[in-house]
Amino acid sequence: MDTFPTVRKREEALCGAYRTKDLILDVYDRMAHARATGGEYRTVLNPPPGEVPRHEA
Repeated sequence: MDTFPTVRKREEALCGAYRTKDLILDVYDRMAHARATGGEYRTVLNPPPGEVPRHEA
């Protein structure tokens, strides 16, 4: 995540934290926990992937 210094600097200036990195690591931890416990991972994305067309017809 540290390969995006421009994003990091901007987010730290605007938000006081590197929010993109924090969000990605949180989702990764949730996915790893679901896999380790045999549970189901539920995405935090809204709408979920595959719910709407990605490109115009």
